[in-house]
Amino acid sequence: MKIGIGGVSRAGKTTLAKKIINRFPGKKRVILHQDDYINAGYDIPQIKERIDWEVPESIDFLRLKYDFKWLSEHVEIVILEGIFAFYDDELNRLYDVKLFVDIGYKDFINRKLLDKRWGYEPLWYIYHIWDSYQEHREQILKMKDIIVLDEKKMENIDTILDELLSGK
Repeated sequence: MKIGIGGVSRAGKTTLAKKIINRFPGKKRVILHQDDYINAGYDIPQIKERIDWEVPESIDFLRLKYDFKWLSEHVEIVILEGIFAFYDDELNRLYDVKLFVDIGYKDFINRKLLDKRWGYEPLWYIYHIWDSYQEHREQILKMKDIIVLDEKKMENIDTILDELLSGK
């Protein structure tokens, strides 16, 4: 089974991926984190003299697709999670399940302000992250067979996963 999980930064993509993986003990399974496939800094556009991680050009899609395809042949469950999980058409055709974690602006801002993984991020850049996400969000919501998990659905995620993954 091949699963794509997308959403804005701090939406809960990794948490959801781990929750799914834990439902399949005894099976060969792996999570690919899109953050592990970033291009070298000099290959990424900049905004206000800062690397702009919020553009598809920040991701090495060739390496990511290679690993995803290879793992799909050798592992029973492969999950790719990241902000651009649904950017590439070839990857989109490979997924059996597409999950989009959709949080609101207020939750995003609150979570991002607490996020210290990358060090200090200026407020203007946090707003830029949200604006970039909004540009891609509308296209993702138009995709066929995408399952949108808003905050209300995330409260009942165990039931949703039971229905979605039963028999897989």
